[in-house]
Amino acid sequence: MKRYREHFKSKASSSDDGFILVIVLIVIAVLFPAILVFNSKTQINVLQAINFKDNVQAIRLARSGVEGAMGLLRADDPAYDSKKDIWAMDFPQLAVGEGMLYVKIVDEDSKININQLIRPNGVDVDPYVEGRLRLLITRLGGKPEVVDALIDWMDADSEVKGSAGAENEYYKAFGMTPKNGPVDTIDELFMIKGFDKDLLVDKGLKYYITVVPTDGKININTAPKEVLFDISDRLRDGLVEEIIRYREDREYKTVDDVVNTLGIDAATAGVLKQYIKVNSTYFTVHSRYKVGKIVKNVEAVIRRQGKAVSVFSWREF
Repeated sequence: MKRYREHFKSKASSSDDGFILVIVLIVIAVLFPAILVFNSKTQINVLQAINFKDNVQAIRLARSGVEGAMGLLRADDPAYDSKKDIWAMDFPQLAVGEGMLYVKIVDEDSKININQLIRPNGVDVDPYVEGRLRLLITRLGGKPEVVDALIDWMDADSEVKGSAGAENEYYKAFGMTPKNGPVDTIDELFMIKGFDKDLLVDKGLKYYITVVPTDGKININTAPKEVLFDISDRLRDGLVEEIIRYREDREYKTVDDVVNTLGIDAATAGVLKQYIKVNSTYFTVHSRYKVGKIVKNVEAVIRRQGKAVSVFSWREF
């Protein structure tokens, strides 16, 4: 009997141990996924917090890049602007905080204002601007007739211009209609017939034109040769090269300096003075900040009038 009780007690103990083990395994099976989920959520929350911090830091420092650029423009002598000014430097990337800041200032008065292609009445074409655009596009290796489509996009009538124009009939296939007004951004040109990546980016047209409301005169100190060539027919006989050589060592401080140093005749000087200047009013500031995998950009158009500097437009992305 004693042996039987001991044997029964031993079996009962083994059964209890087995039962407890089963319970433990069940608990583990139930809790383990929950623990994994909790751990995963914790990691996600940590990453989200880090990303939020980096996003906030990145946009603040990208904005600060614009503020710094505005300070440079405010401190600059507005009487004349050239590539030798501090604002025109090719700034290196700066280590700021935990990331890198890059700032670039671009002179919009060194470009052709395409919004002056159509005169204020909304219909008539400015032949001078039209001619300059056609020559520039030809020089870049593009087809000058695409200017017809740009005219149709901007003018208020429905008459197709030239051999490459496009009005409602063309754009309705894309679910669009012509703008019938000024171009708001350079990227808008991608919507216009003939203005593709090859012309705008690969051939570089977008770098020589602007939609910022400049007065149409070109800053002869900062304009690239592609723009200088088409200011006037009278500048094509070696005079552009003379201007570029002069700018290597100094800058033109007045329009009369341009006329005098080129040694041009009175008739040429009279024509040239209508289209050039030596200072600028509008500048685009590109500010980019990168921290970790986060990149924030601010693109601001700055207007300078004398020593007063203000924001004309602002875009963050």
